[in-house]
Amino acid sequence: MQLNDFSVVSTNIEYDHISNIIRKTYSMNTSIDITVTELKILIDEYLVSIQDANIPISKIINSYVKGSYLVYESKYCGKNIIELGFDMSKFDDFTIYIAKMLEVVKKAKYSGIYFDPHPKNFVFNTEGDIFYVDFFPPYTDYLKAKRLNCASKDEIQIIEENYQFFTKEFLAEHFCGDFLNIDLNAEDIFEKIYSMSKDIGLYTGSLNDFVCKAKHIRHIEDMRVKKNIFLL
Repeated sequence: MQLNDFSVVSTNIEYDHISNIIRKTYSMNTSIDITVTELKILIDEYLVSIQDANIPISKIINSYVKGSYLVYESKYCGKNIIELGFDMSKFDDFTIYIAKMLEVVKKAKYSGIYFDPHPKNFVFNTEGDIFYVDFFPPYTDYLKAKRLNCASKDEIQIIEENYQFFTKEFLAEHFCGDFLNIDLNAEDIFEKIYSMSKDIGLYTGSLNDFVCKAKHIRHIEDMRVKKNIFLL
């Protein structure tokens, strides 16, 4: 599996084995009214907000604008659970990883930042330490407003709804629902993720509400992708 397989936006990912560096090249997919330089400022500010929430991220070695692209080079920090061999039948073997991801999601929730809790966005080094590695798009109210300004009428509702799923009100259900993006049979593990979320105070509602929201979030995200609607 190639690292680019884990990106659903126009991101090119390269791993330099010699220097142990991950190089990500980003580009915008829409006609949003911001310059590449302004976008870099937004990313850098978003990275600060993630660190302020005490969420561990890979060390940024270098970042720069290259024409219409943004390049970020960071220390390689390990593999996500998909690369580590996760599947539904092995859930119990991966609960230590799931628990660490949920603790990070909890930090994001109580810090109030926008956050994409997809399981592929977390990696683990050989010591089992967790790192969050996704910061594009740098979701903010400002970027949301800019995106809606250039949206067509039939895009507005799905963009607004999809954007709210990255806020604190939906992070636990969003994390759970994204397992359907890994395996269509993932609903079989929803109750286990629900119980783990309840145990750490990440979620307080009912199982039925949790499952319904998780499935709805994934449905809306899949619909957005199918309609070729990008958030940036």
